[in-house]
Amino acid sequence: MEKLPKALLIIRLSIAFFLLHWVIDKIAAPQHTAAVFKNFYFVNELPASISYVLGGLFAVLLLAFTFGFKKRLSYGLVALVHGAGTIMILNNFIPFTDAYKIVFVASIPVLGAMIALYILRDHDTVWTVYKAP
Repeated sequence: MEKLPKALLIIRLSIAFFLLHWVIDKIAAPQHTAAVFKNFYFVNELPASISYVLGGLFAVLLLAFTFGFKKRLSYGLVALVHGAGTIMILNNFIPFTDAYKIVFVASIPVLGAMIALYILRDHDTVWTVYKAP
């Protein structure tokens, strides 16, 4: 087995593990999701039902991503959603400010890994639903 497909599998599963916690949070703790939307996305009141729907939709996307199904769509949407979220918290990346949160800096290399996986998606063939020709 080539090294690149194995490396891409590790990246894909690592990203899936990272995102799984957000799916669980949306379903198990809708009040936390509402607080996140209020603090970072300027949505004052997010009903629990919307959090459950978002969690369910993202769970479906995460399953497609995890198993390499419709890679262009699933890998692209995962990177796009994470990228949009990262843009919304850019002020938290500036050191020596009140908004600075070092833990959010981790979103940058995760986004880089997502973009790299999207670019190399045709080489990501280990444990995927569809293998490139």
